[in-house]
Amino acid sequence: MENGKQVVDGNLEGIKKSLEGSLERLKTDYIDLYYLHRVDPNIPIEDIAYLMKDFIKQGKIKHWGLSEAKIETKPMQYVL
Repeated sequence: MENGKQVVDGNLEGIKKSLEGSLERLKTDYIDLYYLHRVDPNIPIEDIAYLMKDFIKQGKIKHWGLSEAKIETKPMQYVL
């Protein structure tokens, strides 16, 4: 959020900033299920999966999902 308005930023730094903002607004240390609602087609899904894996290792999220994944999106079970 910027100036009280929702901002969609699909790059990795934007995802990190969004998660930190969510944790702060929710006044919690972790989120049980973190959904990415907008997938940036310019960011490889593998990069996003590795970032989510890092969040899990850091204890910031327990699970994650994509709500706009295309049929072509590869399964990421081998990453996690």
